[in-house]
Amino acid sequence: MKLTRGLVFGMAISAYLGGSEFAHSFDLGDAANFAVLFEGGGNNHLSFNNGTITGDLGIGDPSGSTTAQLQLSGGAANTILNVNVLFGGAVNVSGTVGTDYSITAGHTISGGHPNVQADLNSLNSLSSTLGAEVGMSLAINVGNGGNQIVNASSGILDGNGNRVFSVSSLNFVNGATLTINGDLAGDSVVFNFSADANFGGTILLGGGLTSDQVLFNITGGSGLTGGHTLAISSNGETETGTFLDPNGAIQMNHSVLFGRLFGGDSHDEMIVSGASVFAPDPVPEPRTTALLALGLACLWLVRRARIQHRGL
Repeated sequence: MKLTRGLVFGMAISAYLGGSEFAHSFDLGDAANFAVLFEGGGNNHLSFNNGTITGDLGIGDPSGSTTAQLQLSGGAANTILNVNVLFGGAVNVSGTVGTDYSITAGHTISGGHPNVQADLNSLNSLSSTLGAEVGMSLAINVGNGGNQIVNASSGILDGNGNRVFSVSSLNFVNGATLTINGDLAGDSVVFNFSADANFGGTILLGGGLTSDQVLFNITGGSGLTGGHTLAISSNGETETGTFLDPNGAIQMNHSVLFGRLFGGDSHDEMIVSGASVFAPDPVPEPRTTALLALGLACLWLVRRARIQHRGL
């Protein structure tokens, strides 16, 4: 069969338009470049000490005139920024590099980044949209030494490839384990919380799930106020996933998070007492990866067709 350029181009466009099978899950957008995003409303501060953050840290400037502060303490050997720190407004840091904290080579602290606030605005809209969806009712109740397993396939599938759960109650203490297993379709998992959420223990992901496919969405409130509180205090244990609480206060202490921490409303936020956040590297959207592979295949087909044509 002879393949013309037009035919190959048409194949590529058809694959793109028919690529809904790749369009799974909520989209973090540019926020996937950050480990921590702090709303920064009301001239409040983000305190960080005695831990490590890997993945960029952003501090918003929602009113365009207020400047939140990043407070760093604990000593250069204990408080480590393996990140770029990006302020939406002007730089406002409490603490001295080399004395109160350290920042690894190649990373900087800078201000005037409008994408930080744009990312926060997108996340706030995402939280509201997902929070309004109907989810499968789920009670999380795990005692010390226990393990509760949640299978994504039991969640309600929305139109965007998310398995949605509405958490009716949460009792998750130190020494407990929550295991979340993915489904064969690769759908993401959303847990909506309509009350204060206190996380202890360990969160494990299975079935191919990544931290960017599991969202713990703390709902309530609006306009960076009136939301429910998010607390992560696991006594040094590891939790995995993306945590989002736009309109409520956030506190994380003596815990390890493999994932991302977004929100913090118009209150002070604390990542303290040995708390660390390690974000995964952002990866290309599945559709982007598939199109790249398709493009290479099309180029090969065009080249092959030319060779066959010359051989006639």
